[in-house]
Amino acid sequence: MGMDLKHLDRYICIVCGRVFPKGQGVILKVEDSEIVFHSSKCAARFYKMLIDRGSKEVISESIRLARELEAVLEKKREATSKRI
Repeated sequence: MGMDLKHLDRYICIVCGRVFPKGQGVILKVEDSEIVFHSSKCAARFYKMLIDRGSKEVISESIRLARELEAVLEKKREATSKRI
């Protein structure tokens, strides 16, 4: 990324521009870059924009991942209900 988003143990959210201290927020390390969000709300906003602008491959992979996560949750629910 072109901008230096790290400044003396502080970060700048790429979505809203808010400055926040190290140890807070959501920081994703992708290859040699960091994607920095001050809150999960900004991270969700970023990912919504990514999916809206994404290629068919990105969208297909997102749907596949969502279905996998739903299947895992369903298995957890079934395991919990069988114990009772």
